[in-house]
Amino acid sequence: MRMKKISKAETLRLDHVSKLYGEKRGVCDLSFTAKAGHIIGILGTNGSGKTTTFRMLLGLIEKNSGHIYYGKQELDHQDKRLFGYLPEERSMLRDLSVKDQIAYLARLKRMERLEIEMALDQWLAELKIEQYRSQRIIELSKGNQQKVQVICSLIHDPKILIFDEPLNGLDLDNVILFKNLCLKLKQQGKTILISSHQYNNIEDLCDDVVYLSQGDCLFKGNLQQLKQRSAFRIFSLCNDCAGDFIDEAGVISVSREGNWTTLKVESQQAADRLTRKCLRNKITDFRCETVALQDLIREALDGRAG
Repeated sequence: MRMKKISKAETLRLDHVSKLYGEKRGVCDLSFTAKAGHIIGILGTNGSGKTTTFRMLLGLIEKNSGHIYYGKQELDHQDKRLFGYLPEERSMLRDLSVKDQIAYLARLKRMERLEIEMALDQWLAELKIEQYRSQRIIELSKGNQQKVQVICSLIHDPKILIFDEPLNGLDLDNVILFKNLCLKLKQQGKTILISSHQYNNIEDLCDDVVYLSQGDCLFKGNLQQLKQRSAFRIFSLCNDCAGDFIDEAGVISVSREGNWTTLKVESQQAADRLTRKCLRNKITDFRCETVALQDLIREALDGRAG
């Protein structure tokens, strides 16, 4: 896949967008920007507004208020090849062969026959399912069916990709394959929006995150900056050394996994005190890190409940 110069004009922007279902809020006053060459996680529990957001972007449902822009123009959905969409609800014509299923959807995106054939060969090889091109969808494993749907979302070379729960049904090897694919697409300058409940798997993919709860945005922004701004830190050291640390001031939780004990501490200052204690005691096998995405979410939800 060739590298492409990333244009700042190719920016997707939601500006105070809201959607109501009768009296129920789907999304309320949502604003965020998704840049070309970036991966943005649209996160939240079921019913939080993620799929509603995706469907408004795709023009499948109408927003009640606000604006959606691509570049300097308001999005009008006339360009059928702008978006690639992998929906959470998987649906394919199960009696079609792999190549016929993909070609059928490619023609709906106004692709020509030769263009389809060239892209089909590329993507079957990229996702390592060339040997299944003539098999019927119903004969494939769940993971390989998922790969076919991913190809269907990519075949027409869209500029914006929306992956709704793409990791469902994938084993570890295919999760790694999908993550590497996302990084390649990012390098090509694609705008990628991804939702997943597998926060540990997408945390290292996302440049930015938007976390939704009951239609509201609880937090958003650059993921690394959000982690740095969190008051909490994660301090880890070997089990043999941990006994003298768990009762230190600022330690708010303790967990153990394998040979490591992990302390969640209330501030960078508390983590610094633990670091100094390690150095005084000539303990070198320790590390201090920012919180994980899951911790950011828990903080936000606890703050909302409070």
